[in-house]
Amino acid sequence: MSRNSVAGERCWVSRTWLRISAWAGIAGLVTARSLAGPTADSVHRNVLWIVADDMGYGDLSSTGSVNYDTPNIDRIGREGVTLDHAYVYPVCSPSRAALLTGRTPQRCGVESVLLPGYEAGLSAEIPNAAREFSAAGYRTALIGKWHLGDKPRSRPNALGFDEFYGFLWGETGYFSHAKKVGGVEQLDFYQNTTKADQPGYTTDLYTDRAIHFLQENRDRPFFLYLAYNAPHYYLDAPASYQARFSGQPQAMYSAVMKSLDDNIGRLLDELAQLGLDKSTLVVFLSDNGAPASGGGRNAPLRGHKNELLEGGIRTPMFARLPGVIPAGGRSAGTFAAWDLLPTSLGLAGLPVSAGFEGKDLQKLLTDPSSGNPEARCFQYTGPGGVLSRAVIKQGWKLYAADKPKGGSVVALYNIDRDPGESRDMAAIEPAKVEELLAEWNDWAKSFSPALSEWKLMEPTDGRLNK
Repeated sequence: MSRNSVAGERCWVSRTWLRISAWAGIAGLVTARSLAGPTADSVHRNVLWIVADDMGYGDLSSTGSVNYDTPNIDRIGREGVTLDHAYVYPVCSPSRAALLTGRTPQRCGVESVLLPGYEAGLSAEIPNAAREFSAAGYRTALIGKWHLGDKPRSRPNALGFDEFYGFLWGETGYFSHAKKVGGVEQLDFYQNTTKADQPGYTTDLYTDRAIHFLQENRDRPFFLYLAYNAPHYYLDAPASYQARFSGQPQAMYSAVMKSLDDNIGRLLDELAQLGLDKSTLVVFLSDNGAPASGGGRNAPLRGHKNELLEGGIRTPMFARLPGVIPAGGRSAGTFAAWDLLPTSLGLAGLPVSAGFEGKDLQKLLTDPSSGNPEARCFQYTGPGGVLSRAVIKQGWKLYAADKPKGGSVVALYNIDRDPGESRDMAAIEPAKVEELLAEWNDWAKSFSPALSEWKLMEPTDGRLNK
């Protein structure tokens, strides 16, 4: 690594910790919830998050898949609500940090993919889902993918999870449970803090463990974060699934997705058999869109993983809680990854801290016809140092991305009418451009130190693009 690279990394870490320290201080001042746990008359609803890995927007039967069917995943939406404007970050680590902390990646110091051996990781100083639910008397578990730091201080148990069964890095072999690091195949499978392999296919193993967790905790409230590695590469599937799709387009991807759907079906059936289905909030989503190659499908959206275009950040999202969330509803309100924790706490009947950046948006789930008038802002630096920004509000999106060879692209889209982002409306809706730009810059100013201001270039030939 060059001296400039080292200096840059140190500078980034310094800025990140300044932001974390400032936000942690604010959160400590404004948090008004009791840590004594739920009262006797509280509603004790369980919470189950199911997160797919690198799954494309169009990879479900309900969103256009034709190579295989996904009746079990889609069942969560049929029996609950579908969030048509649900957003994550365009890569794994920032999305997962946002989910677990109720804060944007910039606010919790995880703005890019964390590679093996990085010093950076999710800080124990930032409140997170495991600690929030544990403080209320819940049993907590992470089963599957972590990808928020491999140093002991940033691992799941150190951050409050009672149980961890899975892997720390960004991808793992479906059967080998290993990853090549520095050219050497290294096992990445843990049971709590101990590296301990177990033979089998990851999707099956994680589901088996999740079912065991449900059975063990049927008589107490629980929070289960089930983070499958499917359908992330290195794609692999049991022979029986491969045989079902042999000779078909994207055969291995189809086999992986079908296995995932079948296993989620097993999990939902177990919830019902244990009598927990009506008292458990079940949420399904992906951590980002599908990459440009590998078999995933983001259509009808434009873009892929690593981009702030819709194909990189809009995810299929379903939420089910019988008797609270009406079956078959669809919500067009904007919902971001950092809204999931406060919303889950609210639906579980627990106090929601004022220190979250995300909001308790349970109204979007319980009354799908309601909307969200607030903006959701994004900033991401992708491969090659390409900076992109976006702000989404009530069906409109302002988007900008640097070009690798210089200059930038700026566009305004009506993503309600044009989810494929095919028509730039900036030239004919200048007031909307200014409104959304002001929203993003207000968000940027809320940081200490503030994020760099987003300034638009002068229009050329009546357009903002060059």
